[in-house]
Amino acid sequence: MADKSEVARLHSLAQLDADAVGAYDVAIARIGPALVRERLNSFRADHLRHVQDLNALIQHFGGEPVTLRPDLKGSAMKGLTAMTGLMGTEATLWAMLGNEELFDRAYELALQFEWTPEVKVLIRQHREDERRHGTWIRDAVRTRPWADSRLPFMGDLAEMGA
Repeated sequence: MADKSEVARLHSLAQLDADAVGAYDVAIARIGPALVRERLNSFRADHLRHVQDLNALIQHFGGEPVTLRPDLKGSAMKGLTAMTGLMGTEATLWAMLGNEELFDRAYELALQFEWTPEVKVLIRQHREDERRHGTWIRDAVRTRPWADSRLPFMGDLAEMGA
């Protein structure tokens, strides 16, 4: 049986992932290029799965599950993502990269606590998802695959000057 502080830590991680889902909703709505939108949808699904996985643990340990409503931090994340989304795909991705770096640090910190082996494995898997998300976003900002005019399905006509 987990103590209250363990449940609270799991709850904090689950809330952070719930906030991520909201930030991804905003980013996806602002992204034009299909390639980027599809990848962000995949990352959103990972965060949703994290909430579900963590909620299962929270409930198993007698805690109240997290809902998909953002808290104050989540509202700020959504607002920043919405504002940068007005500046195009690259700016939106920079905002999401900052978010992913926050999520990665939170999972890294969570790994410093004592957990049962099963919980530690799950937290490590979630952290690896965050790192994968950050790596893809960082590479996308660097290479700008949506700007390749030879690939019209990737191009964002507004950003290509059309």
